[in-house]
Amino acid sequence: MGYFLKSKTAGVSTASGTTAERPTVAGKGTFRFNSDTTRMEYYDGTAFRSVTPQGTVAMTRDGNVTGDGSATTFNNFFATAPADENNVIVVVGNVVQEPDQAFTISGRNITFTSAPPNTHRVYAFVGFDTTTTSVLS
Repeated sequence: MGYFLKSKTAGVSTASGTTAERPTVAGKGTFRFNSDTTRMEYYDGTAFRSVTPQGTVAMTRDGNVTGDGSATTFNNFFATAPADENNVIVVVGNVVQEPDQAFTISGRNITFTSAPPNTHRVYAFVGFDTTTTSVLS
């Protein structure tokens, strides 16, 4: 059994270690500081998950093509490959598209399940993969 150390003014100390030092048997709700990722993490009963801090995103507009009614794949659409298609907002002709249903992403390329209509602009908002946090003072 571990220990719990508290101080009335300094805070609470918790378990700390690298990713490799995670306990092999952990109870649901176990939390610790991961010194590799420099983040708090918890065990949800299946895997360790990072506690995501509140922060801001640097959202930017990316990709800018015009549909021609026949092309479904746009190579090098993104300046940088998004980490996950669920972290991207894709717009075709001012209509937001649903990930996995209307499009998929592979690297910097985007493929639509049906071709964007002729003359419809296609663009995306990116930057939702990470957050920037402020240092507490």
